Amino acid sequence: MRCRETALLEKSRGRHIGARAAMLLFIVLTVPLMNAEVGGTPPALRIAAPKFEMVTFSGEAYNNTTLKGHPTLLVFWAPWCNVCQRELPLLSDFSQHKKPPQLRIISIGFADTRANVETFVKSRAATFVFPTAYDDDRWIAQAFKVNATPTYVLLDEEGFIVLVHRGGGLLQNAQFQDSIAAIKQS
Repeated sequence: MRCRETALLEKSRGRHIGARAAMLLFIVLTVPLMNAEVGGTPPALRIAAPKFEMVTFSGEAYNNTTLKGHPTLLVFWAPWCNVCQRELPLLSDFSQHKKPPQLRIISIGFADTRANVETFVKSRAATFVFPTAYDDDRWIAQAFKVNATPTYVLLDEEGFIVLVHRGGGLLQNAQFQDSIAAIKQS
């Protein structure tokens, strides 16, 4: 009789340990998701921006370190891109009238010659109200895996990628709008 009671007790303990292990696994897998902001990226899945550095046409230097503490929108574009030609004035208007003060916008001309990018920028000075750089040899675009124009990359204040948007319509993108609203509240 004693052996049977011992066997039942051990079997019962095994079930409790199994149930505890399942509950612990559930908590470990779901708590990070519950702690993530609505529409945001869970902390364990955040991707840091690749290391980069650039100098704008006006001589300002930017890199991962100088941008820390400031959410930043990187705008990859080319002078020959028709969508870019439509989107850049809209982005300029956003920058002047609706952009939260803590957000930086940096445009990066690439996929063309430096001379063509500089000529395009100079001929549209009213559009380029934000710092503009040229991506020599496309190394910044390659680091961010940019292969289309325009491509927008939104970085948070810690240097993590929040959003990558390819093509036109960034200002209508719901995730971009949510990110801008969150920046305004911070």
